[in-house]
Amino acid sequence: MSQDRPSINDILLTVQKFLDETGPKLTGEAKYHAQVSSYLLGICERELRLAGDFDRKEAAQLSEFLGSDAPLDAMTADLCANIRAGKYDGKFDQVLDLVLGQTIDKVKVVKPGHLAPMHRDAH
Repeated sequence: MSQDRPSINDILLTVQKFLDETGPKLTGEAKYHAQVSSYLLGICERELRLAGDFDRKEAAQLSEFLGSDAPLDAMTADLCANIRAGKYDGKFDQVLDLVLGQTIDKVKVVKPGHLAPMHRDAH
């Protein structure tokens, strides 16, 4: 939906900045809630900004690997079931690269600071 400024990402970042500046001045439970709220707003902002590209990339990789044009959730379920069934035991490196790449993208949304420097974005 097209909106005038501010964008949803701008709003999330503004509220997160407010919590980050105000939170340290608080004490006890209020300080904790400010920190958790800031963390959750960061996840929301990154999800809105990154998830679409990550989902398209993941769908393309799974489609190529599985030879399927099913929806992303169906391909993910198929991959998981086939891994559990041992179908890809002979393709260990290929599956590891696929799953590791997906996991790195998920961590970029949830907790990007926990990634090794080689997996972080350049900016």
